[in-house]
Amino acid sequence: MGGVYSTLSSYFDPADPPRAHRAESSVSLPGRRINTGGETCNFHEPVKPPSADTPKKPKKAVEIESVDLCIGENSRDHHTDDYEVCQDGYIDDLTKEVKKAQLVIRRGQTFKVKITLNDKCSEDTQFRVISTIGKIPLASKGNYNEIITGRKSKETNWSVKLDSKEGKTVELLIYSPPKCAVGKWNLKFDAVYVGDDGEVISLSTDKTVAIQAYILFNAWCKEDAVYMKDETWRKEYVLNDTGKIYTGNYKQIYGRPWNFGQFESISLETALYVLNELTKIPITFRGSPTLISRKMSALVNSSDDNGILTGRWDGEYSDGVSPTKWTGSVAILQKYMETKQPVEYGQCWVFSGVMTTVCRALGIPTRSVTNFASAHDRDGSLIINIFRDEDRNRMPETDTSFVWNFHVWNECWMTRPDLQEGYGGWQAVDATPQETSDGIYCAGPASLVAIKNGNVGVTFDTPFIFAEVNADKVHWVKQKDGSIEKLFERSVVGKKISTKRAGSSRDFSVDMWNPDREDITDQYKYSEGTSEERAAVWRANEMSTKPTVYTEGDSQKDVTFRVEEVDNVFLGSSFEIRVVIKNTSDEKRSVGLTVTLCSVYYTGINKTKLKRERFAKELKPKSEEVVIMKVEVDDYLADMKDHTYAMKINYLGSVRETKQIFASQDDFRLRTLVPDVIPSKKSVAVGESFKVKASFKNPLDIPLQNCEFSFEAAGNLKPVTISKGTIGAGEVVEAEVEVTAKRAGYCVVISSFECKEMGDIQGQCTVEVKRK
Repeated sequence: MGGVYSTLSSYFDPADPPRAHRAESSVSLPGRRINTGGETCNFHEPVKPPSADTPKKPKKAVEIESVDLCIGENSRDHHTDDYEVCQDGYIDDLTKEVKKAQLVIRRGQTFKVKITLNDKCSEDTQFRVISTIGKIPLASKGNYNEIITGRKSKETNWSVKLDSKEGKTVELLIYSPPKCAVGKWNLKFDAVYVGDDGEVISLSTDKTVAIQAYILFNAWCKEDAVYMKDETWRKEYVLNDTGKIYTGNYKQIYGRPWNFGQFESISLETALYVLNELTKIPITFRGSPTLISRKMSALVNSSDDNGILTGRWDGEYSDGVSPTKWTGSVAILQKYMETKQPVEYGQCWVFSGVMTTVCRALGIPTRSVTNFASAHDRDGSLIINIFRDEDRNRMPETDTSFVWNFHVWNECWMTRPDLQEGYGGWQAVDATPQETSDGIYCAGPASLVAIKNGNVGVTFDTPFIFAEVNADKVHWVKQKDGSIEKLFERSVVGKKISTKRAGSSRDFSVDMWNPDREDITDQYKYSEGTSEERAAVWRANEMSTKPTVYTEGDSQKDVTFRVEEVDNVFLGSSFEIRVVIKNTSDEKRSVGLTVTLCSVYYTGINKTKLKRERFAKELKPKSEEVVIMKVEVDDYLADMKDHTYAMKINYLGSVRETKQIFASQDDFRLRTLVPDVIPSKKSVAVGESFKVKASFKNPLDIPLQNCEFSFEAAGNLKPVTISKGTIGAGEVVEAEVEVTAKRAGYCVVISSFECKEMGDIQGQCTVEVKRK
């Protein structure tokens, strides 16, 4: 069994650091040289020879022959048994070597070890555990701890207890404090004798057993900063390795399946590599979820410090992987760790998926969150400024802010001891490189309580995230006389903020759209138009770069424009754009309306102007008319090559008699068919294999080229791609993989279909895996 460590194969001297920690400089101690790397680093004082004043050491030496880490029992107690590294004989994703099981535990909770001795020990024999982490372990930094059975470390609250003793076997219970650094700790064991004066004398002949253990955040520990009371939430936001990330727009919400895969060995190793090598967080602060989540948001993107993923939004992905092709984080992390170079390419949902993976791998409760109609404020005004000339045309060269169809970030759960009471709980954290914060492309953690109430002075990056969910649009329209008229659009930003509901069914194949979506808009802002919501906007605006924007009211209007939403349009179909114009006055009104259809990147930036029509209507008193613009397939199909499928309709109207102005926009996404993903069995036992078949029918009147399917299943199937070449119009293409169930629970197999003409198409199926 893995987890048993012997002095014959793994040991190092308790007074000498391991080789990985040695440096050029050293200091001399009696009988030893201790390497310091330029800093004095005594693992512990050298054992003093017995003197007349020292109690005599027991005559019989006691050697530790092996240490059993009780990995099976500990991992179950610590909710870490799904980690791949806890399984004996797992395959290292980088070296492809077969590895022994390793210990993964959570801080603030005891874990058991069994020690086998070379002989029975006397009653006064005690056991010492030395725990270290980092390159220069020092007691003053909290990364060097020496504890003896029956004692508690006064400085760091580590402790070890002798739980039982039988023959040559003793059992120890070791407790790590709930604020200790997370990461890979070194643990050394030896038998000792404690004299009446407190002096510690080793009973071993110069050997100690050394092992390593991963120590993570603990959402089950009340004293841990990430403690989460609700077990359903813990299972979802810490333990669920498959989920959904919502994309599309607020009218057409699509739940994109995502394999977080936080228990894969590559996920844990990547999280620790980034934490140890790139974050530059001093070891003293590596127990803070506030600092770690902030640094991780900077290093999931590659804009600074050679992080994990490079973003790209221009549709040109030939030198990398299209963001729509990823179905999970594991393949990204695998590629990153193989090269230590940023992976190309990602967009917001990919950054969020990877962020969820690395944070959950470390034990921080994390979820991906989607904000539909998400504002991007670039000038600190906390509004979206749109400038128009005398002819009501938009002036794109003056645009500094945009509204994205959707934007995905993360929330991490934690207390905020750096803030006043009441700002703990969910914190918004964004790994997509949009704007810099303290000179680095990162955002958060920002308290949702602060965001909701417009308290934008609370760290970190609260103003930017407040604007994303609650900015107003302001049209600055230049008049013929040179004056500027303001036109406000309210309630157009921050819609249907979504995340996967905790505890919802893992069988997502029932409805691919949104049966398990939870709307959390009310956690970010009060109901639109209420006094509480307006008060939050005004409170935030007082600290913006345009604090006087709300000093003037809106002008009176007597013509209404009602836009009929475009919805449920499939790729390859024609559709209509309709606007109902109503004259509510007792006089005639001359109305002009321009309707423009554009393809857009999901960031809200226009890509191609597809169609534009101008309408002029003379409305009699108390009358209405309907304006219709027809859109044919040929108007847009050629522009869908980059698989965005996002459309924006801009409406700009004016009334000659009253100078009334109307401006609005409507966003929608062309729908695509999803592949059928069907398992050969609905239920299997651990170790049993089953097949999964995916099929897709070409919905277009043209052939599809370079077709391929990809499959992956967290903990059961590494990412695999199957090429299928070209399929004709209306033809069906199929692909099949075999999956071997490795652990009990639910196996969610995600399949993605891509080709030159279409993409961003996913499906999935769920198979129950029972214990043997």
